[in-house]
Amino acid sequence: MCSRVRVLHATAGDFQQQHKPVSMQDHITDAVFVYSPESADLRESLSKHFPDTRIAAFPFGEFLKKQDEIASQAEHIVVSATMAELKAVIRFAIEHDLSTGVLPLSSQKNLTRYFRLPDKLDEQIELALGRETQVRDLILCNDELVLFKATIGRLPVIDAIEGLSRWQNFRNALARFRGIRLLGFEFGTAGGRKIETAATGCMIVHHHAGSLAARLIANDGSSADGMISLVVAAPLSVIGYLRFLLRILTGNFSSRGIPSTIGYIKSSGLTIDSEVPLAVEIDGESVTRTPVKCEVLPRALRINTGPALDGAGEAGQETKERVDIRNLPIGSELTKARKRAVPFFSYASEERFKDLFVALREDARMSGAYVVLMILSTLLATIGLYQNSTSVVIGAMLLAPLMSPIVSLSMGILRHEQELFRRSATKVVAGVALALASAVFITLLFPYKPVTNEMIARLSPSLLDLGVAIFAGIAGAYTKSYKEILQSLAGVAIAVALVPPLAVAGIGLGRADPYFFAQAFLLFSTNLVGILVAATLTFRVLGYSPAIRSKRRLGYAVMLLALISIPLYLTFENIAEEIQWEHSWQKERFLVNGKYIIVKEAEIVSQRDRKVVLMDILARERLTRDDLNDFKEKIQRNFSKKLVIRANIIYIL
Repeated sequence: MCSRVRVLHATAGDFQQQHKPVSMQDHITDAVFVYSPESADLRESLSKHFPDTRIAAFPFGEFLKKQDEIASQAEHIVVSATMAELKAVIRFAIEHDLSTGVLPLSSQKNLTRYFRLPDKLDEQIELALGRETQVRDLILCNDELVLFKATIGRLPVIDAIEGLSRWQNFRNALARFRGIRLLGFEFGTAGGRKIETAATGCMIVHHHAGSLAARLIANDGSSADGMISLVVAAPLSVIGYLRFLLRILTGNFSSRGIPSTIGYIKSSGLTIDSEVPLAVEIDGESVTRTPVKCEVLPRALRINTGPALDGAGEAGQETKERVDIRNLPIGSELTKARKRAVPFFSYASEERFKDLFVALREDARMSGAYVVLMILSTLLATIGLYQNSTSVVIGAMLLAPLMSPIVSLSMGILRHEQELFRRSATKVVAGVALALASAVFITLLFPYKPVTNEMIARLSPSLLDLGVAIFAGIAGAYTKSYKEILQSLAGVAIAVALVPPLAVAGIGLGRADPYFFAQAFLLFSTNLVGILVAATLTFRVLGYSPAIRSKRRLGYAVMLLALISIPLYLTFENIAEEIQWEHSWQKERFLVNGKYIIVKEAEIVSQRDRKVVLMDILARERLTRDDLNDFKEKIQRNFSKKLVIRANIIYIL
């Protein structure tokens, strides 16, 4: 018969914090304590904590020799030992239907976290000897016991090192990603499904409530549902991986579903094989290699855990097999991805983004609605320009349908799809022709030809306009890629303003004014090229390119962008110079013929091949024509080109 150790009363000074009194009904009165040399001192702590509990204490080596004797008498077993020793005791407890309590070693922070144990020793002891147990599944991989997780291959961040901060693991993940490759994997489920894919690694997750892997899959699992959860990591590009890291860093896990680099399999049984044998690390120790057969021991373990572990789910939870591999390379993608270093950008198959490509092809198709909306938006914009009405012009922007085919054209450029490119280009050219014709029609009907501020605003395109077009192109491609924000495309169209410059160009054609036409059409061309290049690059970053062949057309687009930037830069320089002079005149006192003239406000406006200076000036004495001419000569000295100066005189007392 095993020896019994009579416990002694504890004093308040023995613990950092006085524990609450526990009644005889709340805790075990007869238990076995199995310990390693490192935890031998816990025998005294147990004795002090529960004076009415009889505890038989055994070093692990002695426990192995007396298992039959212990099994015949014990009902509850408490263990504080190494991971391998702990698992041996758990197997013993399962075999003999014993409840189990765990007292982690000081180095076993993972045990404390995964089992949701208290941090303080007295509270751990109180929990370990409590009567209330929780029933949990256990997982076997190649007959090796899995308490928490089993890792195969490399899963940067997901297999984060214990005890490091989020930022530290983030930096480690960046370093470990260098040279990482996708390897061939084959997964089999209990339902008979076979999945062939490529991944950097995978992880079996168990007792996982609150863990990083669990948050990635929205805690879709339970410790008592008879199922195994497998997380598969398959970053198809460096950019996609960085997006994943950013999502991890910001804690944005489940709001948008499973991340784009992750696959998820949930089944009552799994087989895992890899194209090359890989080590299987179970609970932090490498104990076996692929191929792996995983099975569940349903509700096999009765263990005293923290109440927070209940959040992992209860028995009876949905146990339907689930396979989510939409983010994993399959089919044609699998051949290209296997054994290849992860590229900077991903090369996606059409199957992966089928919905997007269907929508873009529809946007590239000419329709009667497009023709009608193009004509109506241009007519509205032209009238708004003549009225000098900003609100009417904005309404025309909102109505114009030109943004969608331009975004489709960018995808045609990127993926080298001749049909998509041809249809989108035809639709854009047709839209431009309709807009110009509609603006010419309105111009010919107008009996007078004013030059409004709304028109003038479209006659001086600069690098700032190119910047607007680039950001609008990025936004257009991004909004098109995500259904939940697709309604924002109208706002993008307003921001970039495609139709108004076309309307001004049409006004120039109607008036036979080459300056009007050239400047306004340059602004439209700036918007068009900026959107095309930016949208193409954005789609490339988002992983919609199938191959490297997209580089040639993308290079042509970038060259066109560089060429159009030359006149824009010159215009920008002129604008910057004009603004500088405008500001230099503000509040400046000019002495003219013994009279002081103060420039209150000044604005330089370009009209055809001349510059018009609009000024509000202040004077105390009456100004003659000679005074004004001398004042204008002072202003003209700052410019090489002849100025037209229009001054509004305000006399002050």
